[in-house]
Amino acid sequence: MGAEALDRAAAILSGDGVATILEAGVGTGRIAVPLQRRGFRLFGVDLARGMLSKARAKGVQDLVLADANHLPLRDGEFDAALMAHVIHLLENPGETFESLRRVATKEIVVFVRKRDRASAREDGRAAFRETFRKAATELGYEPADRPGGWWSGFAKESDFLASFPPDELVTIEDRTVVTTIGERISHFEKRGYIHPAGIPEDLFRKTMQRVAESVDVSKEFTYQRTEQMAIWRLSG
Repeated sequence: MGAEALDRAAAILSGDGVATILEAGVGTGRIAVPLQRRGFRLFGVDLARGMLSKARAKGVQDLVLADANHLPLRDGEFDAALMAHVIHLLENPGETFESLRRVATKEIVVFVRKRDRASAREDGRAAFRETFRKAATELGYEPADRPGGWWSGFAKESDFLASFPPDELVTIEDRTVVTTIGERISHFEKRGYIHPAGIPEDLFRKTMQRVAESVDVSKEFTYQRTEQMAIWRLSG
């Protein structure tokens, strides 16, 4: 998510009177850190110790290892609860929302990506994931399948928004991105995707080296990035 998108998101949050935010699934702090820099107080929750360590190294100090469905926090402790691109990982989003509702007073905010199914399958990223899967398998590690394939995460987000419509859905970024396979590899190496989350570090590095040797890292591809901010108001 680009700086302009985060500026728009910050303006909306500030306009709603939000100053303190709980981020469920804070990960490495890729959203928390920019929002901190824009004046918000962030408290992050995640189930992965490694992710929390990276977030802390980036400057997010208020962090706790916990399940978002069982938050060790006081009722109404934050103005808003936020999730960024994690809906597709939740077994029961409704249960998670009820947990977030307990600790937030103003709103629940979810960042999602809108993606066209056809273009998403043709823009090169699906092929890259398959290359990673093949290399990992050859080295003795079988990456777990997502039910319905790699696209299912975006489908799950769309289905959730359709069944549980927000009070407001704002597009905060809509732009064409031109990138290279090499840049995607670099992002993948930072574990910016869920796919390699469970693979041991040494095997992950060997897999990425094999991937880099088997593709043209300078090859360009384009895709449309549309980031949306879904807001559920908690008035009353």
